[in-house]
Amino acid sequence: MIVKLKSSIFISAVALGMLGVSCVSVQPAHASSTGTIVSNRKLTGNPSNRSVTFTGSSALYSKPQISKGARIVATKAALKDLAASKSSNDNFAAYRQATTKKGSTYYKVTSLDGKYRGWIYGGKKAGQFNGGLEQFTTFDEGSVPSSLSNYTFKIAAPGFQNDGKTVTYKDPLNTVYQSGKQIGDSVRYADTTFKIDGFGTRTREGDTWVHISAINSADSAANGWILYKGLRQAESPIPNNALRIDLVDSKGNLIRYINYTDANAKYNQPLGVPYGTSWTLGNDDQANIQVAVRQALQGTGFALDTLSGNQAGFLAQAKFGHKASLTVKAADPIPGTTVRINIVNDENAVVDTVDYTNQSAQVGQTLGSVSSGTASLSAADQKAIQSDISTALNKSGYKLDDLSAEQLTDLAKTKFGGSVYLKADNATTTIADNAVRINFTDPATGKIIKSIDYVNTDADDPAKKGTTLGTQKSGKWTMDDNDVVEIDALAASSLSGTGYILRNCLVSFEK
Repeated sequence: MIVKLKSSIFISAVALGMLGVSCVSVQPAHASSTGTIVSNRKLTGNPSNRSVTFTGSSALYSKPQISKGARIVATKAALKDLAASKSSNDNFAAYRQATTKKGSTYYKVTSLDGKYRGWIYGGKKAGQFNGGLEQFTTFDEGSVPSSLSNYTFKIAAPGFQNDGKTVTYKDPLNTVYQSGKQIGDSVRYADTTFKIDGFGTRTREGDTWVHISAINSADSAANGWILYKGLRQAESPIPNNALRIDLVDSKGNLIRYINYTDANAKYNQPLGVPYGTSWTLGNDDQANIQVAVRQALQGTGFALDTLSGNQAGFLAQAKFGHKASLTVKAADPIPGTTVRINIVNDENAVVDTVDYTNQSAQVGQTLGSVSSGTASLSAADQKAIQSDISTALNKSGYKLDDLSAEQLTDLAKTKFGGSVYLKADNATTTIADNAVRINFTDPATGKIIKSIDYVNTDADDPAKKGTTLGTQKSGKWTMDDNDVVEIDALAASSLSGTGYILRNCLVSFEK
């Protein structure tokens, strides 16, 4: 009897310790209905809000502690060790809640590596983690530093290992309950370029994780979390004869970059030409950069179809062997029943746009028909498009009255939901009312080398047709100094790459 009595006292003391209650008696689970489980339900809501750790005041049981047959899965000492672990494998999440008739709660928890699973006392208020467990932050997310957001990256060692740095995850590995891999094999994404748009550290390891998004939307299935050390920077060193142009969004995040090269350029040589306090970019450079930018942004959801005067001047001052940046904007969406026709000038800048729509068309369907690899445009489409282009370019200073065979083929191959670029005729006879056409001629032959339209852009005081560019006083004609400087700059830009330079301002004016 003495032995049995001591045993009973010992069991009661253990039970009291497990429940964190003093000065009350605890009856065996089968002895009273007051300890009966009256509710046992699955927890729902955001899994990250159900991450928990242990206080060390209760052990982990195979059943709620008051239940008959409950046995210890992990002691209080073992749970203290798990709470202090430096491995996210030992993160735990609660996924069921049991409530007794008296209002005590028990939570069923599991380690995210699946090694431990069981029930633990959770206090006297349902929906809160108390008693033997408390809420735990498994991952601390912060803002992306500019040292990362301004560059692009690739997966350093593509494969299928589940090591945190080879494939991507929906959440950093072992930080959120039932959150697994985003992709199981990254080999097909070996050449994919990503930008970093998320950043943080796992609480236990303190290691850095980043969220990456593919620059090309076609590879977006791989977007997810990965260890930063699993990436390598995509940018290569800048050659001495190249200008690296970063294409960034309004927040400065790098979307893509291009290396604009010149075989004859030297390190630290400016791309453009200085004129007084301003800089000018050669027409050929501007045209080539415009095309390179447009091609680089394909599939990114961003666009820069026309370099502004400020952007061209900024690039003109940039030096080979260094970096410059251009801000790009979100591209205007193209309806699935529409082909967007962009009309460009000699600098490949978009001067006008025509949206050609066919309500019966399907996304991805070509505008024309393709037979034996040759694309052709129907006479009806050709006529309608030609009319739309002529209407759009009316009074613009450009014209495209006769679509070439190559342009018709480009149109025929374009898919609905996509776009095509067509160059307007280089020479037009139309001069805007507020413009003066300046022809640059070879002094020996009189042949026109290039022409520019010098436009009065004052919105509040536009030039009227027939007014003169300069002013006459006492029989002498003069031009404003600002006009002289700007015309000089435009001349240098227009004549870039032609082998000609403007030495004397001997021009003929057309009105």
